[in-house]
Amino acid sequence: MTDGEFEAIFEEHRQAVYQFAWRMTNSSSSAEDIAQDVFLALFRGDAEPDRSRGSMRALLLGIARHMAWKRWRLDQRWSSLEEEPLPSVSPLVEHLGTEQAVSAAVAALPPLQRETLILATYQGFSLQEIAETLGVEVGTVKARLHRARENLKRLLAPHRPGSMRSVTEYGTAK
Repeated sequence: MTDGEFEAIFEEHRQAVYQFAWRMTNSSSSAEDIAQDVFLALFRGDAEPDRSRGSMRALLLGIARHMAWKRWRLDQRWSSLEEEPLPSVSPLVEHLGTEQAVSAAVAALPPLQRETLILATYQGFSLQEIAETLGVEVGTVKARLHRARENLKRLLAPHRPGSMRSVTEYGTAK
């Protein structure tokens, strides 16, 4: 890969990689580290783009996902990676604006649900692209996405003034 090709890829995808990493870690410094490591891996040739296996963005977000999980595992050595119970952030979201409440609720989702929701909602990936990026079946993606959206509804319920709002109104569905 030439320097010009790398620079073009970096300019096109740097924001998406950073945003994905930030939403996964809820930390700007961790997101910066992950984004830097993703592009460093690409520059060094540790990750080879293969257009037959998906888009460049899918490749980069797959690398970012791997690095976010690696960081998470180091921070949570003894925690389970399974679909863990949803923590309660309801008292927290009652006093936040809509945008902050959604961010807090997304950050509170179990990691497997959070990454699926982020890829679908914030990165605009199709179910098939998410499945390829995560290395799971489309059915698994559908189930995780459904659970994530249901959990968001539950977490954001106290934030709904008066009437029931749909998940779409919170910007988490297409």
